Amino acid sequence: MKLIRSSLFISVFLAIHTPVLAKDKSTSKQQVDDHIEVFGHKLSILNRDVASSISSITDETIQRNQESELSQVLRELPGIELNGSVSPLSSQPSIRGLYGERIHISIDNVKRKTDSDGTSNIATINSLSLDPSQVKQVHILRGADSLTVGSGAIGGSIRLVTKDASDYLSNKNGFGGRAQVLHQSVSDSNSISTSLFNLNDISDMVLNVSKVSFSDVDVIPNTSQDSEDTPIQDSARLTKIKNNAYRTNLTLKNTWYFMPEHSLQTKFDWAETQSKDQPYRQNQSYGIHYPTLSEDYSNEYVEFMSNYVYQPNNDFIDFDLQLVYSDKNYEKNTVGYILRGENKRDFTNLSKGSTERYNIRLANLSQFSGLIDHQLAIEVNYENESFKQSDASSSEISTFYGNSKSQNVSLSVIEQANFYDEQILVTAGLRYDTFKRSNSTYSDYDSNTDGELSNELGVTFKASKNINIYIKYAEAFRAPSVQELYKKDGWRCHIGGKICYQEPQPNLKPETSENFETGFGLFWQDIDFADSLTLKVIYFNNKIDNFIDNVPFMYYIDGNGVKKQGSPGPEPSNGVPVATHRDYSAKNIGRLESNGWEAELSYTFGKLDTYLGYSEIDMNAYGMPNFYLGTIDHNKQPYTEAPANKLSLNLNYQLFDNLNLGAQMLSYNEQKRLPDQYLNAGYGTNNYKVYSLNASYKAHDFLSGLNINIGVDNLTNERYLRAPASESSDISELGRNYKITLGYQF
Repeated sequence: MKLIRSSLFISVFLAIHTPVLAKDKSTSKQQVDDHIEVFGHKLSILNRDVASSISSITDETIQRNQESELSQVLRELPGIELNGSVSPLSSQPSIRGLYGERIHISIDNVKRKTDSDGTSNIATINSLSLDPSQVKQVHILRGADSLTVGSGAIGGSIRLVTKDASDYLSNKNGFGGRAQVLHQSVSDSNSISTSLFNLNDISDMVLNVSKVSFSDVDVIPNTSQDSEDTPIQDSARLTKIKNNAYRTNLTLKNTWYFMPEHSLQTKFDWAETQSKDQPYRQNQSYGIHYPTLSEDYSNEYVEFMSNYVYQPNNDFIDFDLQLVYSDKNYEKNTVGYILRGENKRDFTNLSKGSTERYNIRLANLSQFSGLIDHQLAIEVNYENESFKQSDASSSEISTFYGNSKSQNVSLSVIEQANFYDEQILVTAGLRYDTFKRSNSTYSDYDSNTDGELSNELGVTFKASKNINIYIKYAEAFRAPSVQELYKKDGWRCHIGGKICYQEPQPNLKPETSENFETGFGLFWQDIDFADSLTLKVIYFNNKIDNFIDNVPFMYYIDGNGVKKQGSPGPEPSNGVPVATHRDYSAKNIGRLESNGWEAELSYTFGKLDTYLGYSEIDMNAYGMPNFYLGTIDHNKQPYTEAPANKLSLNLNYQLFDNLNLGAQMLSYNEQKRLPDQYLNAGYGTNNYKVYSLNASYKAHDFLSGLNINIGVDNLTNERYLRAPASESSDISELGRNYKITLGYQF
């Protein structure tokens, strides 16, 4: 079946790519602006013409939202949620219920990877260690995106672009600076950022330095009374979460224009993030019951990127050579003990890890005109990563994941063409990735080597000036991480005195997905009741095979040394011997299916600007672990990580030339479509709405350059939970939050 699909894609590609004469470059080169999405190497297309579900966040929106963390900005979009702790710097973005390594995050076209081992992230602090005031634009593509980025984009991609000097100076040569101070009451956080920038005929330079610090976080307690069925735990009664965290950033970005044909961009990024005195495993109930036990987390990230561009007066050549080096280090320092009667169990442990990455990318864009206008992007990518980890307790130094290496090599070919006087737009592409994973610590296990073909075909039919119809099919994959493949540990289980293990699984298969999308778009400009009205609706259906998760396998070893499925005990069951071991390693457990739809409506009329977004998703799993029996249930059942359906409304009114007023509402449906064992344990979230207000003022005359933003989030101070959660035990999301930002640019 896969060979048939690939042959179809090759046939479509060859039919499109017929050599024709190139047209004049001055008319064919397209400048990328705030309304154009980028696919692959410099392939650009208007959002209204993309056969995908895509959202953009502009610098203006980021300023109005006044967030110290980018993850909090993303959650206002349909299909985008947060995963992980509500503590600052800890939450991770998710797309259509997928997170971690199943989505791709990049900053200025450089990957920011989230390392995970099947169920949890290796580093507690998220990968978006970036000052939001630096960001010019965020593009979010929902659904399969392996064609353009390779492994790890089964759920989609988040691409951030930072500001150049030309953005600060409105493309006018000169020197300037900008300073900003942001305060948020909910976490008593203070953020200070400073930027210096210079633009002339031969260079564009930006230096950004920032620091944000967080203190205890205000949350809304559960004030309902205990009942026999739903006892309220102490963690749900919290009004504050203990917190002490900060993030420091330094970025130097330069672009040099040597000649009209040659340019070189260099970028240095450094970030240090710490979160201290957190409860064990960031579980607030542990913090209450075990006050003598705490953890400190820290991350340090260093990145250097160099990108050379050659753009001669030739439509067949638009060449990039990119080199990237990055080094990410993390630490988790566990300090303290737990008293059990007269026994003191010491948890003191220092866990360290680092990921070092080298990357080289060569890419070229060619443009053709004639009978068919089309563009061809070709890209070759090589990536080499090494991962090291160690644990030091009071009694020994050990390694859990060991020292691993991963290599990836890929070739992608993407074609974009217009047919029938630009009435039909086709994007088609193929990408082949080979990958190798190896481990020097557990050398008894073979390397994991494989390859995957990704393809995509998207068609946009412009039925009329105001109506577009979309259809897209894409395949994506995620290669298993070195942490999923190689980890080894053993401990005494709490169930029946068995031995629990995690052991290397070098034969893991890559996750593969098939993604189908279809929908329509409606667009009007300068009509009686609107300056602009756009509506885009996308239905999606996604299937992921060989889904990887950490699951148990309860077994005994027979007389021939072979592992056999065992019974829980304490006595044999139906002739099956009692298990002696439980293996919790990552495994390919089955299929994850999801379907739903997303809609975005934008409306402007006079001084009013309105945005409305809606997302609905249904997720089912065929392969869920039974942690007691040590088996996998392959019957269809609701997926436990599915987000709630969501409606997002954003209103902005330009009261005066220099004063904008805004109001937002996030409305979530209840999410109780969960397996019975989750519902019986009290999991499931109710309907709720969160309201926010903001105002933006831009000074004129002698105060020109001064910007003031004020706002309040969660205006009604409502308690609400992020699905999936339990009302009895989980803490709520953030309480009422007053925000103020002062910024000045000269």
